[in-house]
Amino acid sequence: MTSKHEQEKKQFKQLFQQQGVDQFNLRFQVLEAFLKLEHHVTIKDIMVQLRQDGVQLEEGFVFNSMELLCRFGFAIKVEFDIKETQYEHRHLGLHHDHMVCTKCGSILEFKDEAIEKQQLRVAEAYGFLMLQHKMEIYGICSKCMERRNLLVPLHKAKPGENLIVKEFETGKNIQLRLSSMGLKIGDLIEIVSSGFGGQVVIAAGENRLVLGKGMAEKIMVQPFYPSETLDHEKDKDAKDLFLSPMTLSQMKAGQEGIIRKVSGESILRRRLLEMGINRGSTIYVEKYAPLKDPIELVIKGYHISLRVEEAANILVENVKFKKR
Repeated sequence: MTSKHEQEKKQFKQLFQQQGVDQFNLRFQVLEAFLKLEHHVTIKDIMVQLRQDGVQLEEGFVFNSMELLCRFGFAIKVEFDIKETQYEHRHLGLHHDHMVCTKCGSILEFKDEAIEKQQLRVAEAYGFLMLQHKMEIYGICSKCMERRNLLVPLHKAKPGENLIVKEFETGKNIQLRLSSMGLKIGDLIEIVSSGFGGQVVIAAGENRLVLGKGMAEKIMVQPFYPSETLDHEKDKDAKDLFLSPMTLSQMKAGQEGIIRKVSGESILRRRLLEMGINRGSTIYVEKYAPLKDPIELVIKGYHISLRVEEAANILVENVKFKKR
């Protein structure tokens, strides 16, 4: 990455001097501070880095410099729904998309070649020339999910979440009322909206139900992942199997399953995602090496190898032996 940054600095000097941009030396200091910061940063983050570098600049000047960096292709301005304007490095020829946690605000960069190719196929099918695109997925990150209780009151769920109704902490009269509305234990529901006067709007099948905060507090739900292939109406034993995933390193040769979570340190996690090891993808254990390390895997039609310690960071559900 250091060589990439040096190349960026070299091109910056060429372009800005050719274009006669004013206060070149000061703007170069803004670029250097920006390149020292990874991922997504705000103007305030860049100001902090500049002060650490012993450089004092006005916030308006830094903002104007970042606008120029965006104009000449050294930075990209990103504006997510739940965060203030941020900037990220723009390295030519490299593209990625984003997942944004609506709970803690963390941003995960990912790249999936299958998605990229599918977008091109869809555009071509409609006779559309795609010039650029971006994908932003909003949800709850794995760390926040780990900190969350398995059962939560309905009123604490986030819009867009898919949940299974597990318990009614109410008397029989309220339970009968909920039943008459078309809501029962075991139902799969989606949160449509919440927060308007304490009301929660849910979708149960094709029905929309509006629940007051008092009633929503008494309905206990459990997260349900749309990526799963298991029908939620199957018997309880099958559900319990889905809710008890295992790490990839625990799987046996000949087994396949659906990736539920990819964890690990940021560098390792990013590498795994770039290899196509994404949540919701089917992964197959082809064989183990003679000394049980590494593991030979098949995902999205590609053959890859992982060390056992790396595979321990991948959580897989719905594990079964693949039919031959």
